[in-house]
Amino acid sequence: MAKKNQEYSNYYTPFMQPVPMHFDMLFRHYFNFLIRDLFQVFKFGGLPDNINETFLKYCLFCNGKVVFFETDAGELLALNGNYSGDPDVYYIPQKVIVTNPTLKKSYLMERDVECVVVYCTETDIYNQVSEFGGLYTLLCRTATMLADSDLSINVAQKNKRLINVLAAEDQKTKDAIDAVVHKQYEGEPYAVVMKSLIDNVQSVPIAEKSSNNDIMQLIESHQYILSHFYESLGLQTHDQIKKERLITAEINDNDGIAKLNIDNILATINNGLQKVNEKYGTEITVKLNPILIEKTEPLEEREPEEETDDSQSESNQTDTETAETEPLEEREQPEIEINITAEDNADVELNIDTGGVDDGNNNPVQ
Repeated sequence: MAKKNQEYSNYYTPFMQPVPMHFDMLFRHYFNFLIRDLFQVFKFGGLPDNINETFLKYCLFCNGKVVFFETDAGELLALNGNYSGDPDVYYIPQKVIVTNPTLKKSYLMERDVECVVVYCTETDIYNQVSEFGGLYTLLCRTATMLADSDLSINVAQKNKRLINVLAAEDQKTKDAIDAVVHKQYEGEPYAVVMKSLIDNVQSVPIAEKSSNNDIMQLIESHQYILSHFYESLGLQTHDQIKKERLITAEINDNDGIAKLNIDNILATINNGLQKVNEKYGTEITVKLNPILIEKTEPLEEREPEEETDDSQSESNQTDTETAETEPLEEREQPEIEINITAEDNADVELNIDTGGVDDGNNNPVQ
């Protein structure tokens, strides 16, 4: 039974395989993580069924442009393309070439005549040297810094395990000390060694070289890098680690610059889609994801909600509770009816209506 349990303890499912932590793996992880969040910021509508929205976003945000054109069969596609031909007076090439193995041919088209090129930013229009444009540089830079940050945090955590270093005079002493330390890690409560062995071992403490402050600073840097990426997209993260060092005016300026950046991207894409719609009779639109905008909208800028019947009922309930807790001397006292009957040569009789109050013996109180 013990052997069977040991076999199962060394078993991993295909989804639980441990992966060595290195820069390439972390870079791919963060690049996919960041681009996934970036794709959620923009929502396209009215796309034809044969146009893949995800691939469209890859072309826009990683290459800086996407080419809309019709194939020989009359099918409207949106694919990545490269410049070709001589430029105009503004150094912008007038032809675009699209090569795709599925199409079985290359399409060399004149820009704005045989096809429409939609750009991510205004500067992507002049991007002729690099094949990568749009927000690719921002994605790579952020993914690189986050990967390096994770590696630094991991190293700092591992260094916390190393309390001291034991220096031995020879290999025999080293092997003996290794065996003792190994037994202690396995749970042995004590160890007995030769005195001569202790005399030949020197302990060098190094714990003070790595403190908790180092790890906290690395974590703060990690959060700042991630926060800066979202703010570059115009999303307010309200990162207190960074903003607590800034004054209100600086925060407002930064938020305004970030919003200007996202508005420029949105306007550039919309200008290109307008040309696409005019040429091919489509109704393709793009807008910011309303869910993300609602989550990041400052509270002071939101419109006040109209007072509903529920709020009015809550107000009435509050007034009732206030009346119940009002001091007795401030409450309106009930009127007491007093009847006075006078007869000739008789005493004055007072009849007071006490509202059914008795003296405890079923006798009315007079």
